[in-house]
Amino acid sequence: MRQRPNSPDWGRVPVPIVVTLLVLLPIGPVGWLLGRAGAQPQPQARPAQTLAQIAAGAGCRLSEFQDGMRTNPPVSGRFTERARTGDGSYAGKRPPSLAASMHALFHGRILFQYRPDLPARDLRALDRMTRADADKVLLFENRTAMPAAVAATAYLSVMTCPRVDRPALAALTAFRERRRAFGQSF
Repeated sequence: MRQRPNSPDWGRVPVPIVVTLLVLLPIGPVGWLLGRAGAQPQPQARPAQTLAQIAAGAGCRLSEFQDGMRTNPPVSGRFTERARTGDGSYAGKRPPSLAASMHALFHGRILFQYRPDLPARDLRALDRMTRADADKVLLFENRTAMPAAVAATAYLSVMTCPRVDRPALAALTAFRERRRAFGQSF
């Protein structure tokens, strides 16, 4: 029998290679299955507290995502596209207009608002908290006669607190972290 030049000889595969493949190929899937059978399920991490739980623990009240929400301070409403305000603290300064604050709210800003009669030490605490992370956050005096001492608002979400203390500041910080950039995204 004559072989053609430059053609490989596929007719003969060395026996040791065939035996090795037949032994090793099933080991992978069998080992994987045996490893899975003996694996213990991993315990689930304890879920973090919800924002509502954090608010309640601090003595604050959270209201969110209700159709036709009417709150004081407002969490939705009319605004003018030209009415804009920058992020940061307006403590002791003229607060942004209602139209500008609504515009900021719709663009995902967190609005921290306080009553005009808030004690100076409480206002300083709010100011420090805001300045520590002022990205997409505004702090200003409320002009809607809100009954709460302090409020945090995001689009369709409001948390009101009767006082400014350590638990309330922690709840306000959690609100900022969980609701920042929560607007209409336009």
